[in-house]
Amino acid sequence: MNPFRRVIRRACAGGFALGVGIAAAQVLPSDVVITATRTPQEAADVLSDLRVIDAATIERSAGLSLPELLQQQAGVEIASYGGPGQLASVFIRGTNADHVLLLVDGVRVNSATAGTNAFENIPLDQIERIEVLRGPASSLYGADAIGGVIQIFTKQGERTTARASVGSFGTASLSAGLGRRFGPDGATLLSLQAGASRSRAFPATTPALAAYYSPEPNPYRNRNLGLTLGQTLAPGQSLTLRGFYSDGLTSYDDYGNTRAQTHDRLSSLALESRNRLTPAWHSLLRLARGADHRADAAASPFYFDTDQDQATWQNDIGALGGQIAAGLEWRRERVASDTVFDRTERHVGSAFASYAASLGPQLLQASLRRDQDSQFGGRSTGNLAWGWRVAPALRLSASVGTAYKAPTFNDLYYPGFSNPALRPETSRSGELAARWDDGRLQASLTAFESRIRDLIQFDFVTSTPQNLDRARIRGATLGLGWTGPAWQARAEWTHQNPVDEATGQRLLRRARDHATASLQLTPGGPWSGGIDLVASSARDDSPYAPPPPRMGGYALVDLHAAYRLAPAWTLSLNLGNAADKRYELVRGYTTASRHVTLAIAYSVDGADAAR
Repeated sequence: MNPFRRVIRRACAGGFALGVGIAAAQVLPSDVVITATRTPQEAADVLSDLRVIDAATIERSAGLSLPELLQQQAGVEIASYGGPGQLASVFIRGTNADHVLLLVDGVRVNSATAGTNAFENIPLDQIERIEVLRGPASSLYGADAIGGVIQIFTKQGERTTARASVGSFGTASLSAGLGRRFGPDGATLLSLQAGASRSRAFPATTPALAAYYSPEPNPYRNRNLGLTLGQTLAPGQSLTLRGFYSDGLTSYDDYGNTRAQTHDRLSSLALESRNRLTPAWHSLLRLARGADHRADAAASPFYFDTDQDQATWQNDIGALGGQIAAGLEWRRERVASDTVFDRTERHVGSAFASYAASLGPQLLQASLRRDQDSQFGGRSTGNLAWGWRVAPALRLSASVGTAYKAPTFNDLYYPGFSNPALRPETSRSGELAARWDDGRLQASLTAFESRIRDLIQFDFVTSTPQNLDRARIRGATLGLGWTGPAWQARAEWTHQNPVDEATGQRLLRRARDHATASLQLTPGGPWSGGIDLVASSARDDSPYAPPPPRMGGYALVDLHAAYRLAPAWTLSLNLGNAADKRYELVRGYTTASRHVTLAIAYSVDGADAAR
């Protein structure tokens, strides 16, 4: 099989299951996070390397895709096969793209066949906030979280919203949301969020890919819907039904300079029960089913359907001076395809427990998990972190953890190119950090190291995947921030050395240096604005042509401004890639030139809108 065809085919085998999450029925305060321990926790007490992309940041990111928004976080790199809707990969701390676990409201959404995540098909209009956990997290969430976890919290609040935008490349989008409480004491919550977007986009390939290149644009369109229906049955007892649907149609350039399309229909339906059993004991029971049905209309058509059923029972108990979370999980993954797999279903049963406490100046976080997979057996993972508040503004911390990644259905059962004897990839990681925050000045230095064993690589001698490789990743992230009365500034720089231990070669599409910076101006009155910067050093690319060709470094500047026309109305203007930088994230595939987006938005909370 042609190597580029294999990339496209594996990417289109992605699974996508959206459902209901641990904190989905809660409106989290801005200083409370959940991903680091599976329970709500004050951000100041979090020992993990966690960053939050809040609603205000998402709101001013008109014109960006989810991968581009994630790229603005230090330590997070992306690779993209063209413009809107094209396949995109996300790397955290130099690990592989399939070492990142994507959660939507607490539910995993990774592919069962390709093992990657469909970041490119999740519309920002459905997202309220994002938490990015950098570092191993299998002891909390199971397989695949070697590099970190990206958790998305969808919009579910009591607000009325509407947004319309137009921009370069024939791009236009429209979204609206409605959230209300009804009945006695507002016991019933109904939330709807709908959106649609389209883009003429631009050619996805360059002449460097002679067998694939087409000068014609590769259009993309998306339609999406979110629904939440919640009922408070009694104080501390609630039931929530939640659904999500996204329909994306993407054009891409196929082998022989032909045009092909991917039609991806993502859906989920989930039911969640929250019960306060005692003042210190809260129980969560969640049942969810998600589906990704992808069909490619190409010279050789194919389809991959992935369905994931999962159940979670989690108990949060206040004890031992902190918070304990313990529970059981079950997941069934099923695939259907015109490709005949030897097996099309697997089950994973899990037991987990975590503990987080603030004991005077000492902070402690520990977690342990056991996963039993019907394909490869059992795997145990753990994490231990300790912190010390040296002074009110200064904190030191250290942590160690293990993680693993399960082989995919493609790795195990793809006809003629698989290996049922594969072992899971495993990792051991350590981290040291120092953080300063006096309310105005924020500074941090985090040093990390990960060693990954039994990396699955395709062996061209046997034409099957094998546990051939090992990787070592060492690096550090330096962060600085300042919060003033009329402006906020931040900058982060990650220096890393992700290498293949056997060859000493840097891992593909990973940079040695990656930096982000932003300046946001809020002077009061109707105006606000800012500038965002993303910079990366050179990266190697293409495993099919050793030695790998080098892609040059780049620096991108985005500008944005907003004007409040009225208390509920805002007009915004975004200028992306303002310097019109020409660069590549994957060799032979294009990126956006300078582009502009104009948007108008309406937003009012539910109580005010009901008057």
